[in-house]
Amino acid sequence: MDERSANLNNPNDNLDEGTMGDEATDAAVSRWGFVKYGAIAGLGALALAGGQQPAHAQPAATPEPEADTGTEAKDAAGTATETGDPSGTGAGTGTATDSESGSGTDAGTETEVDTETETETEAETETEAETETETETEAESESESETDSKAARESSDEPVLDVYINEGYLKMVDDSLVYHRGFGDRPTEKNDADPSLAIKPRVFLKDGDLVASRVYPVGAPEPPHGTPEPKGPDSRNPGQYLIHRAYWGSFMPERVIVAEKGSTIRLRVHNRLAKEHELAIHGAGDDGEDATTGKIAPGENVLLELDAPDPGVYIYSDPGNQPVERTLGLYGALVVMDSSDPWCIAPGLAEFERQWVWLAHAVDPVWANIEAKGGTVNPATQRAVPRYFTLNGRSGYESMGMTRDEELNRASDEETTISGYPRQFEVREFGEGSEAGSLRGGQLVRMVNCGIVFHQMHFHGNHLWTVRCDNEDWKRSEGYVDEDGYLCFQQWEDVIRLKGMEVKESIIPIKRPPDAIDQVWNARNSDWGYPMHCHSESSQTAAGGMYPGGLTAHWIIKAPFKGPYKGAGS
Repeated sequence: MDERSANLNNPNDNLDEGTMGDEATDAAVSRWGFVKYGAIAGLGALALAGGQQPAHAQPAATPEPEADTGTEAKDAAGTATETGDPSGTGAGTGTATDSESGSGTDAGTETEVDTETETETEAETETEAETETETETEAESESESETDSKAARESSDEPVLDVYINEGYLKMVDDSLVYHRGFGDRPTEKNDADPSLAIKPRVFLKDGDLVASRVYPVGAPEPPHGTPEPKGPDSRNPGQYLIHRAYWGSFMPERVIVAEKGSTIRLRVHNRLAKEHELAIHGAGDDGEDATTGKIAPGENVLLELDAPDPGVYIYSDPGNQPVERTLGLYGALVVMDSSDPWCIAPGLAEFERQWVWLAHAVDPVWANIEAKGGTVNPATQRAVPRYFTLNGRSGYESMGMTRDEELNRASDEETTISGYPRQFEVREFGEGSEAGSLRGGQLVRMVNCGIVFHQMHFHGNHLWTVRCDNEDWKRSEGYVDEDGYLCFQQWEDVIRLKGMEVKESIIPIKRPPDAIDQVWNARNSDWGYPMHCHSESSQTAAGGMYPGGLTAHWIIKAPFKGPYKGAGS
């Protein structure tokens, strides 16, 4: 693998504050070497297993010149009296008639009344003009105040995450380079060998800080290679373990921003491309609306500021030319946590040992090629045919951590490969424990479909207990049937449907498989690995059936623990 490919593969570069590992190790492996190695690892058997615009002040009407209520009013009245001009004060016709009949006294009286009326009218006009002038002045003052306020916010010491809308080429699982766009954390050019197309994990803390960290809660112990170690053996269930309650941190993949409830999220989004672009956090605004920058002109930047919404997962994307920009790579996820209970989906809801965030995506090289050449895809006439399907930016054996690049494998293990030591699981009590500081609960898997293909996430070995969909808590009874005929309530599932732009949250128990007989279970001395693969036809038949381009991963029940138990006496 050349330096370019190694750089493109390395998920650990460019994270400030030293929160990532060392750079990837170069490995001279051909495409066919990768495929051969994947086949040796059992991949063949796996396949067979089958905005709102800102308000503007309206310009005030030009005020009339101030009227002289003495001379000008009398002149106007006199002219009307003499000529009967109907354009006078409104009594002109009557005054002219009276003059002809010799009623001079009446005419004089009417003229005085007309003069008073005109004086009042002009005074009212003057007052209205003054009011309009004051309104205009107030509007200008408010506009200046808003501008000054915005400038003050942007120049304040409050932390801001700068996000750059970049473009470049990424290596796919078959070594092809495909044009992408992305929300990066540094400016890069189109032909950069290491384009920044994904934000490295950041955490907006409740206390106002912004931290570069792949692990949440920040400062929590990092599970070795992603696997939380047990607290101790479960005396009531031989061969199984008690696990730490509220102890291990969780690794977050690229494109994930974490925010604690009560924090303020501040993103300054820079558009470095030739067309207008936008960043919208879907459902994170007031009343469930999108929080968005609005369209950003080329070369411009916009500050998006919002209070962290309720705990949950919110997809962010560029909604332009739906769904083209998202398919080209302009997507990610905001995960909101309650810092008072960071090992629960939300206070009072399901507790977990650690959480895993899976970002599913689909890549269409034909769409990418059109846009790379300066064209614009029309999704109504140019049908999408994705060729690659990714989990956390990786496909096939790369997603499963089965390459010769140990740094890539480690990142995949930490971010994607669910793993843990077996425990006795009770679905009715996610936080059930037999002693202080321990539990037998499972792990949380947040499945986020940022792509355009309906996925069917099929797990071997354990069923999953689905508890949430699109930040809506599913009940354990009295569920409902959605518009697609899908039953919405907490349930065991081995195939989890995942529509485009949908989020499902499930607990995987990491428990002894029901078909593992005692003789086999008690004799095990190695990890047991089980596949997760997509049952949707499009991902299985992509590229003529080259399944490594499909959506695959695996999860692992660890072998009996042989090391010292950390915190066993706590």
